[in-house]
Amino acid sequence: MVEPVQSHVLRRAARVVGGYRALQQLLNASPEDMISWIRGAAEPPVATFARLVEILLDAAELGRAPPV
Repeated sequence: MVEPVQSHVLRRAARVVGGYRALQQLLNASPEDMISWIRGAAEPPVATFARLVEILLDAAELGRAPPV
């Protein structure tokens, strides 16, 4: 089974910022939303997904992007 792109981006962003709790705080998201997004049961809002992509792009520019 292929992981939804939103879940994959969430997992990578969590590694960049130091874990799910740190990411949750950065996104100002509820624990329930985070769990739902990570499991692929729901998609994060477009603005949240854009912020996740921004986190990954910034990390890549700084050479801190985690391996794929």
